[in-house]
Amino acid sequence: MNISVELVKQLRDITMASLKDCKESLVEAEGDLNKAQEILKKKGIASAGKKWDRETKEGKIGYLIKDKKIAVVKLGCETDFVAKNDLFTNLVQSVLDIAINHEVSSFDELDDSVKTQINETIAEIIAKLGENMKVLELFVKTIPSEDVFVYTHAGSKLISVIYYNSIAWDVSEEIKKVALQVAAMDPKHLTIDHIPAEHISLMTKEFEEEVKASGKPEAVMPSIVAGKLNKKYSEIVLHEQGYMGDETQKIKNIIEGKATLIGFERIGFAN
Repeated sequence: MNISVELVKQLRDITMASLKDCKESLVEAEGDLNKAQEILKKKGIASAGKKWDRETKEGKIGYLIKDKKIAVVKLGCETDFVAKNDLFTNLVQSVLDIAINHEVSSFDELDDSVKTQINETIAEIIAKLGENMKVLELFVKTIPSEDVFVYTHAGSKLISVIYYNSIAWDVSEEIKKVALQVAAMDPKHLTIDHIPAEHISLMTKEFEEEVKASGKPEAVMPSIVAGKLNKKYSEIVLHEQGYMGDETQKIKNIIEGKATLIGFERIGFAN
């Protein structure tokens, strides 16, 4: 069948597929532009499967807040060049739009039909940009507080999410400091009370063994172990961390009387 150059170019402008693939799809579709787009879509899904094992160390993290819910996705690709492409940026948003109505803690928890819809959407962009792409992390949850603040680091490679209840009229500066702290210092727990009891027990035992091995008198062991625990808390507990802008102040002092922290998230690509 004779397919005009103009029709091939029209399909290429719509799909960004190669001229060769566009012409072959139009021939198969007998010149029907809509059918040719569907053929390209199916071929894109097939070719995406061939790329599925490639590493995806680059990418973007995006979020969407809607109807008291927050969705966050970490979408991987192969190169930073593709991560900066508008098609990839739009893809992040498309995944969020699909996921926002399904409360889950991971991509695997989504219904199969939703996962298929997301994977097909990703496959279309794989076909256009020629790189592997996949959802590396995803969660959708009801916001557990009155307020939420999201900090996005340059390039959308790292975000921190702060859930809080305001006490003072304007706490924006304090909450921004907390969000930057979470992004930079990567705390593991909100308060000491949030650390599992078994984790504290293991740390205590480890520090006791260290003190014994050092030959310190047994009488001073409790105070030394307590000091080591406090130092550890200052590393892994957000409330106990020294504020990176002023180490003399702990985070709990920064927000005291201004807001109550309810929780946080930190999602990022490895440096």
